[in-house]
Amino acid sequence: MRKKLLFIALAVLVSGVSYSQNANSDEPDFNHWSIDAGIGLTKPYRNMAPGYGTATPDFLSGELGARYMFNEFFGVKAGLGYNNFQEKDGLMDFTTKQYQFDVQGVVGVGRLLHFETWTQTFNLLAHAGLGVGWLDYDNISDGDHVGTAKAGFTGMAKLSDRVSLNIDGSMGYNGRQNRTFDGRVTRNDEPFVFTGTIGISYYLGKNETHADWFVRGDEYAALLDSRIAALEEQIQKSRAEDAKKVQEGDDKLNTRVDELDSKVDGLSNKEVDMIEQLINEGYVNIFFDFNSSEIDKGATDAINVLRTYMKKNPGVNVNLVGYADEKGPEDYNKKLSTKRAEAVADVLVKAGIEKSRLNTEGRGEDTSVDEGSPNARQLARRVTFSIR
Repeated sequence: MRKKLLFIALAVLVSGVSYSQNANSDEPDFNHWSIDAGIGLTKPYRNMAPGYGTATPDFLSGELGARYMFNEFFGVKAGLGYNNFQEKDGLMDFTTKQYQFDVQGVVGVGRLLHFETWTQTFNLLAHAGLGVGWLDYDNISDGDHVGTAKAGFTGMAKLSDRVSLNIDGSMGYNGRQNRTFDGRVTRNDEPFVFTGTIGISYYLGKNETHADWFVRGDEYAALLDSRIAALEEQIQKSRAEDAKKVQEGDDKLNTRVDELDSKVDGLSNKEVDMIEQLINEGYVNIFFDFNSSEIDKGATDAINVLRTYMKKNPGVNVNLVGYADEKGPEDYNKKLSTKRAEAVADVLVKAGIEKSRLNTEGRGEDTSVDEGSPNARQLARRVTFSIR
């Protein structure tokens, strides 16, 4: 375990530095520097005297460092770390503080895995490296000078162009640690330390973005292509759904028309006269949504009433008069009211009424309603009928 951690720390550190030496000097403009800080929990692993221990996890762990990214993929950071190991609720209380300084290589895993193809809000960094540390035991005057190795992952969420929220999980190893973490006896096992912190990165520089969130031109083009393809797929799906809804609406209207066909011949003269009276007195209307000439599915009842009457009276012609509310320019409302009347006429023609029997007219704004009342304006957006 110790050898693996040392190897990972050294490999990541060396790879970051070596990559920077081979990097193209012609790099695009982005910010390289950031200040990283975090605070959280810690847990020493295994290396304790018999009877001693700490909470799982224990408070407090902290870190403060400066990071330099050579590009969006590799960088290096130097930092100060602090861990407080303690037990204060038992018979064998102790407090040990660890201070350390390390240098680590950083890999932008999120950029390597092309997170930008699905998000530019989240990123993931891997880091590993070597350092030195000092353990201060509360029961002895001499502390422990140790060599350290550390590796971990940092999840990032972009808050702004200057700040990101970070959650880090790391594992460290203390080489040449002479005593247990409680400081009581000579070390009897491999001393590992786990830490978990939450913090921020503050980006320095004059450019708009930092290497953590930078996307190269060719990659950005690929990103746009993928998103355009996704949008096109969504549009095609939406069109198919709209076509299905239109077909369902037509089928429903045809069904209602067929039902009325069987009832028209059975209407009495008195019932026909009643329908005529309802139409001429303005009880039969088609209402519209704001700034729309699209007929709502709920309007089929009113249209079928008019169609029923006209089928029963083939010599009758009808005026279709459209209105709009007082919102918007007068000329626009005049055209909108005309479109509404023509939309109703088109439905009647499709339902079997001769176009020559229908006269459409748009009268624009209906000033008879209260402009300040939303409900009144809804009544203004309509098509009315009159028999001629």
